[in-house]
Amino acid sequence: MLENLLVPLPGFTLPPDFPWRVRFIAAVDEQLRRLRATGHYVPARFFGYYFQGRAPVGVSGSWTVALEPAAPWHELNAALEQVTCGQFNIASDSRDSEPDFMLVHDRRDGTCWLWRFGFGLRFVEATEATMGEDGDGGAMGGGAWDRKLLGP
Repeated sequence: MLENLLVPLPGFTLPPDFPWRVRFIAAVDEQLRRLRATGHYVPARFFGYYFQGRAPVGVSGSWTVALEPAAPWHELNAALEQVTCGQFNIASDSRDSEPDFMLVHDRRDGTCWLWRFGFGLRFVEATEATMGEDGDGGAMGGGAWDRKLLGP
């Protein structure tokens, strides 16, 4: 398994309304209407973004959305390329594979970081902090040795 790697991106921020700008929220609300659900989607604090091939994808909570491949995606990818000097990539080679990293966005203050894809995905899909299914401490690491911190 790959190492849990978190890459800070100091000075690289996205606006708090980015999920609305890229139509993530509209896509989820549209799906809810198709399912005849009442109410609207309440966005989570954290969102994850990556590319499968050239297709942008957004993830938050239990929602994974294929996003429209229009601006600002080209600009975002170019900015990440520049900030990381091409060292980290959030795009996979094809639609059938996963990228190495995911861009994680905190809507509260706009901060962003890159997280190894599997770990970042588990983080943005989580709705509350819990132990992972395999008892490994979830996306944040840990293990059986720190179960005492969870209570008796």
